[in-house]
Amino acid sequence: MTKPGPAATPKLAVWAVRLWIASGVLFLVSAAWFLIIGIGSANAFGIGLGVVSAGVGVGMLLLTRRTGSGDPRWRSVLAVLSLTATVLGMLMAALFLDPFLLISGIVGLIGSMMAYRPAAEPWFTRGGVGG
Repeated sequence: MTKPGPAATPKLAVWAVRLWIASGVLFLVSAAWFLIIGIGSANAFGIGLGVVSAGVGVGMLLLTRRTGSGDPRWRSVLAVLSLTATVLGMLMAALFLDPFLLISGIVGLIGSMMAYRPAAEPWFTRGGVGG
């Protein structure tokens, strides 16, 4: 089966992928920030939060690359990861008044909502196991 060209990609699918990439990059930026602050102040919580943020950011970028394969399971995993990151970002924003993780998660969550719109659905499920 031939892969559709860029002209066949719906705009909602393109924007969903862009928002997932932006969310992953924002998580990596926040990871760098937390690691710099954590190492500078010898704070184990800041270092741990930086490592977790880096893991989420790298995971989002790797999973975003997989969503183009046509298997809808990768899109589902990415949607769950962005939802979990948003919930944890809400917790961090409420406890430490630092909304950057929340903003990073919300960007990915909006991308997930765009990916499940009817206009983008066929592109994400083309030739996949579940579609």
